[in-house]
Amino acid sequence: MFLMPSDHVFSWKKPPRLVLGLAVVLTLIFVFWHGADVKREAALDLQYRQELLATEWPLYETHLLKTGQRATLNLLKQARSQGDTATLARYIGADEAFVNSVRLQGKDYLSDAELDRWKASRQAFNEEHEKLSYEALGVDPEHFRPITFLTFNLVQPDVLQFVAALVLLLTAGMALELALGSGAVLAGFLGGGLAGALLYLMSNGANVLPLAGAGAASAGLTGMFLMHFRQQKLKYFGSVELSALLIGLLWLALAGAWYVLAAPRLPEVLAWVAGLASGPLWHVVHQRWFAHEGDVVEELPQASEEELDQAYREQLQAALDAIGRMEFADGQKRLRELVKSRPQDLRVLTQLYHLEKLDPASTTYDAVTRRLLQLATHSEEGVHTALATYRDYDKLSLEKRALDTETSLKLVIRFAKLGEIKDAEKLMKALLTRKASHALLPKAAHALAQACEQLHDPARAEQYRQMAAQG
Repeated sequence: MFLMPSDHVFSWKKPPRLVLGLAVVLTLIFVFWHGADVKREAALDLQYRQELLATEWPLYETHLLKTGQRATLNLLKQARSQGDTATLARYIGADEAFVNSVRLQGKDYLSDAELDRWKASRQAFNEEHEKLSYEALGVDPEHFRPITFLTFNLVQPDVLQFVAALVLLLTAGMALELALGSGAVLAGFLGGGLAGALLYLMSNGANVLPLAGAGAASAGLTGMFLMHFRQQKLKYFGSVELSALLIGLLWLALAGAWYVLAAPRLPEVLAWVAGLASGPLWHVVHQRWFAHEGDVVEELPQASEEELDQAYREQLQAALDAIGRMEFADGQKRLRELVKSRPQDLRVLTQLYHLEKLDPASTTYDAVTRRLLQLATHSEEGVHTALATYRDYDKLSLEKRALDTETSLKLVIRFAKLGEIKDAEKLMKALLTRKASHALLPKAAHALAQACEQLHDPARAEQYRQMAAQG
């Protein structure tokens, strides 16, 4: 079930915690609440058939005609003719407007004894009915509660929606978190659920049934996934490569099975579709306003000797002294402060890198490496630092998050000009494997061709020249 970007290596030391956490939460709620719901619904159906149906059905027909719900009336008439009291209890039992009208006007068409019996039976039925999970946590058209725009995603009304939510979380959700982080998963899951809930309320008409299930939320993740990975390959269990479009087909298969077997109403179907359609929007929103700003580095000159004032020299010396005393935490803290004040100083960043690589599994190590490689590729004197950093990072990091396409291509060009053909080709091979595309790709191929010519290897040089010509 596990799906990940082709340029990532899955590590249980750094798993997609949000996706796995959501999967565990959905599972626990379903296991410990859905079973209780099934028993409670069976008891409510029996209670409704024995104590309320004979009194409420004639009155409910009139109520539906007054409120213009002819489609619902036809559905319930068909259910009554088939002896399906569960559907009757589900619809009539949830209609609070109908219950209130009977309480206020029941004395006009029920005797006092009948009305008293009805009130007692209704009170007992309502107390149990309100304990159902989708009544407590679903998006209820009769009660506007903002919190349920979140909680309705966590309560699955049937096994089909539960399985669909888990499958899409462990495929589309996992790949999104590995590629973009937990913020992207939150944006897709909550945003898709919000879009689905809003469209459900707008299309629900006078119907009283609440919305529950992660169908819209998982559809939002799917839409966001298709937007981000539309031109990339992915790996299934770390080995088999798949096209991202297969997740779209998987969603269609799950939605089709749910539509055929669960027979959802039109507003529920529209909620799923709204979640899927909103996915690309949440991707754009996340990338525009919530993605990390450190991924793009402007080509600014490094700090010159004249800019290094006395205070800076003292701060740097204090950091180096702390490192000399083996007080690495203090030295690390001081160097981080210096990097904030002197973001273009390659020497300070290099010192910080040597401390951060003591914990190569940390996200800080990835961030410092990314910054160092990007900064080092902007100067001729920094290329040797970039080469040493790349070799360290290639050995220590499993996921290689710091090596985005643009930085990798700049490193290929620098390494090729330096004559380090082995490292340059290794980077180029990784880019070609994940089918990366960038304006610098022809330039990198041309630099490799020149390096191969200097090594008197015309066959490889011709291969890279053709690659450069193809763009």
